[in-house]
Amino acid sequence: MAKSSAPFTPLQQRLDEVAKELGVESVLIMQSTPTHMRVEASGGPQESTYAIGAEGRKGAAFEEAHELYCERVVDNDKPLFVRDSTQEADWAGNEDEVEFGLRNYLGFPLHNADGSVYGTVCVLHSEARDYSEAEQRAVEKLRNEAETLLKKDNTDGR
Repeated sequence: MAKSSAPFTPLQQRLDEVAKELGVESVLIMQSTPTHMRVEASGGPQESTYAIGAEGRKGAAFEEAHELYCERVVDNDKPLFVRDSTQEADWAGNEDEVEFGLRNYLGFPLHNADGSVYGTVCVLHSEARDYSEAEQRAVEKLRNEAETLLKKDNTDGR
């Protein structure tokens, strides 16, 4: 079963469902901090690879760190697709590829109730692959569900 921090606990089962539906190894909800991307929810066969609260160092904050996929999504407030990081100069040697063998990425920005970027909802896989429109919509739907939870969390005064 997927793992998550609040407010994403209601999405735990959905994370695993999306991972199974897409045939990917990891589905994540990530929070952006000024210096790191932090795991807030993790599902799929490699969910234990990304422990809740684990942080990846942003390339913009640490000279020796490579830019993270999610960092680019947050900085540009736009989706990102990387078919195969080993074949793309911008991404070859990034942390997810080197440490976890995950070279395929699809991520969408996740917004707070006020419209600011909270982080990302993304999927990672170990093999190069493309995503159909239906698969992309499945990730976007998960992102929309996560945004709804962030809005609810905000209106509850937490």
